Amino acid sequence: MFWGSKRLARELPKLIPSYDAIRLDGAAYRLSVGEEVYVSPTGQPGDLRNKAKTQLTPGMGFTVPPGQFGFILTEEEIEVPAEALALISIRASYKFAGLVNVSGFHVDPGFKGKLLFSVFNAGPNAVHLSRNEECFLIWYADLTEAGPAQTKIGYANIPSHLTGPLAAGIQSFAGLESKISETEKKLTDRVTTLEREQAVLKWGFGLAAGVLLTLGLKQCGIDRPPEPANSAIVANVSQSATNTTGAGQNSLTNAN
Repeated sequence: MFWGSKRLARELPKLIPSYDAIRLDGAAYRLSVGEEVYVSPTGQPGDLRNKAKTQLTPGMGFTVPPGQFGFILTEEEIEVPAEALALISIRASYKFAGLVNVSGFHVDPGFKGKLLFSVFNAGPNAVHLSRNEECFLIWYADLTEAGPAQTKIGYANIPSHLTGPLAAGIQSFAGLESKISETEKKLTDRVTTLEREQAVLKWGFGLAAGVLLTLGLKQCGIDRPPEPANSAIVANVSQSATNTTGAGQNSLTNAN
């Protein structure tokens, strides 16, 4: 049998040291975000792998990106009697945003301490939360013929062995899109660089070929012997001049 609001108002001050009657929500009690959280890295630029857990000051916010996991420690310490069982969940407004509780849905008899919620953002957008935000619910129910309960101590902080497997990041759609965009940008930059280098090489080869061609033409002009036709013309001119001079001398001789 679940505890109703009157039973909760009577029993919870003994089970939750920070009990506040305002947090009674029908047959449930609202729990809030505590001082320590951890959100898996997305792999996007600026979101470092192997990042540390975040210590929240009162009112300090954080986000759970789409496709990512988070560990959230509750602000409140709770206790579950040996003859009772507790059920836990996320409030509906956060479920509608895509936040899902994946840490389990019950708290065993004999538990005492802070709860650790493991959440997953199955929605398309980041879910924004902050410390002291009342986003969890807890219900209590009686156990019939309950035996002795084993004492179970809650969490003082988020264990490192839970965050370790998430430190490498989760391959979400957003993360994959970011990687594809980053790879595409690198490829585009590389192609642009290669095209620029190719253009410079073509220009350099063209310039070198022009210089070599010019030098080759100049060298050919220096080393080339006089053309035979020009020599023959010079010889003919010289012979004509000689004949003319001889004819003139003969004319003078005949005149004398």
